[in-house]
Amino acid sequence: MVGRPIALSCGDPAGIGPEIAQQAWAICKQDAPFLWIGDPRHLPLDLPWQEVSSPQEAVNICPQAMPVWPMAFAEPAVLGQPSHRNAQGTIDAIKTAVTLVTSGEAAALCTAPVAKSVLRDGTDFPYPGHTEFLAALAGVEHVVMMLASDTLRTVPVTIHIRLREVVDSLTPQRLRRTLQITHSALQSTFNIPAPRMAVSGLNPHAGENGH
Repeated sequence: MVGRPIALSCGDPAGIGPEIAQQAWAICKQDAPFLWIGDPRHLPLDLPWQEVSSPQEAVNICPQAMPVWPMAFAEPAVLGQPSHRNAQGTIDAIKTAVTLVTSGEAAALCTAPVAKSVLRDGTDFPYPGHTEFLAALAGVEHVVMMLASDTLRTVPVTIHIRLREVVDSLTPQRLRRTLQITHSALQSTFNIPAPRMAVSGLNPHAGENGH
């Protein structure tokens, strides 16, 4: 097997990340090798895993055991009980995964869920969520988040804010920027020469005659 693995950051170790990683490995181990980045103590006990010293090793190891790039967290994880002491480890795992991707050692980044409140309370984490943190690590000011399937790709204009804040945040400039970024990505990344884009209304009656 050749190629580069996908880097999978562990997310919050007290959440569903370790369980999802186990299920993903069972499904993808033959066709989509990946490298899990986190503390092995947090993995399910019945999951076969193997430590690697370089991402390239993960490609050949993945069919037999889940490749692990070990990182030491402050303490073991208790399912459903996030610990502020493990917040820095979660952040460092994301940083490591990004470094592996930007250096060309990993092909792409996949992130397990984080507990945003735990990151904020356990560290000086200043970002509302994954998206903004990844943008900062990449040195990019404006980004959008896309939910994609084979038939539909959806990009929210506002993310990680309270519903009551949406009206004030949804400006013509922000909408225009989101459309421009999305249109460019659909052409360059998804190879859609002439994307068809629609904008849903914030008001449920938007676009109706008489409203």
